[in-house]
Amino acid sequence: MVGGQALPLCARCTGTFLGVPVGLLALWASGQGRRSGMPRGRVWIALVLPVVAWMLDGANAFVGDLLGRVWLYTPHNVLRLVTGTGFGLVLAVLLYPTIHYALAPEAGDEPVLARPRDGLVLPLAGALQVATLQVATIAPYGVWAIALAAATTGVLTVVNALLIILALNREGTAQRWSSVALYGVAGLGAALAETGTLALVRRLVVG
Repeated sequence: MVGGQALPLCARCTGTFLGVPVGLLALWASGQGRRSGMPRGRVWIALVLPVVAWMLDGANAFVGDLLGRVWLYTPHNVLRLVTGTGFGLVLAVLLYPTIHYALAPEAGDEPVLARPRDGLVLPLAGALQVATLQVATIAPYGVWAIALAAATTGVLTVVNALLIILALNREGTAQRWSSVALYGVAGLGAALAETGTLALVRRLVVG
């Protein structure tokens, strides 16, 4: 809640959709370059843990609502934000090499987070995001609404654009910004169609 108004997304989804761009930026800033290889080895263990935490926290809230009482523990928005942020960072790790594989013809096949110290930037970025969002509650509702709408639309646009490129077997063909923009427009159109459909379904169900 901001200014007495409910935000467009819950705390968990807020952490997820904002965590993806924050994670992508953190990976780029940490010097991952144009790596197109997926993580390998023990890195997957570190990536699975935030996903499990996200699933457990969501299941705890869902089952608690069904039972009408606390199940495993009392849900809390800060915990929702933390688990959502962790999940968003994991998605960023998977999207980062996929973006380069799909768009960059000269991308290297070296895996992201190849060295242990490479992954240190992600927990730091996640902690910074959670702390910033806690302070940002003083921002007007409009700022929150715009930021969340932009993050949600942006993430869906990128994912849809990548799926379109992979489905058409056009990997590595985006050598000009005009080509990237074309896929981006297609991804944006798909994102708007998806969110519009979900809004319509919700209106029909909830009223």
